[in-house]
Amino acid sequence: MNEQRSQIKSKKILIGIIFGNVAVVAGLLILLPALVNTDVIRTKIEETASQAINGEGVSIQADTTRVTKVHAAPEDGGPRNWQVTGVSRGLNLREQPSTKAKIISSYLPGKILDSLGCLKAEGRIWCDVQELGGGPRGYVAAEFLKPAVSPDGSVATGPDDSALRAGQGKFDATGNIPCAQSIGQPMAQCEFGVARAGGGYATVVIKKPDGQTRAIFFRMGKPIGADTSEADGYSEFRITKENDLHLIRVGNERYEIPDAVVLGG
Repeated sequence: MNEQRSQIKSKKILIGIIFGNVAVVAGLLILLPALVNTDVIRTKIEETASQAINGEGVSIQADTTRVTKVHAAPEDGGPRNWQVTGVSRGLNLREQPSTKAKIISSYLPGKILDSLGCLKAEGRIWCDVQELGGGPRGYVAAEFLKPAVSPDGSVATGPDDSALRAGQGKFDATGNIPCAQSIGQPMAQCEFGVARAGGGYATVVIKKPDGQTRAIFFRMGKPIGADTSEADGYSEFRITKENDLHLIRVGNERYEIPDAVVLGG
């Protein structure tokens, strides 16, 4: 392949400090000039495909849902998440958008990734990604990605504004959930408000008996963290799920949040 380079511009996104010291970070947007689509390698024999892909996963099966154009980052209306597809072994995560760059991790088929924007380099499309819920950030070959389908059956696009709206008290629903604040304490009821951003993205703000609040963050229908701080001792965040009920522990605090709170309905 002939090497092709695109001029890349980046700009910073405003970071909002919400729930004490928790920053809702959009990161960097990669803004690209208009690019024509590039055909991905689909019909070459396995030997040729292996040489061309150079360790990014081997597959020559056609898949019309795969990424074949430069998608915008979610902040510019692009998909929020990708799913790894069409690889017969792990998909390499690299430090830079190049087959010569250092491999820092590998993703198995079906892995859900956060989308941080895509660009074109070395004659192919690369996407800036991070594992859902956290992990190393890097680049993967876009032809082995497809938009991830959320638990509500949609492909979530655009920015997740649930934390921002929750911090402003703009909730989509309110109610009560089971809660306890210390080991051995029986479950009681705590008031909550939830701000939803579609696709299983939501921020649930719980009012504790002492008048303080606890925010639980959901992405793709999964709880991925809470607004812990140094004052809390950065309490351990643990989750299990029983049927449609999320059992969440933040240090000694316990909360039970059903899917309906997060997804609506």
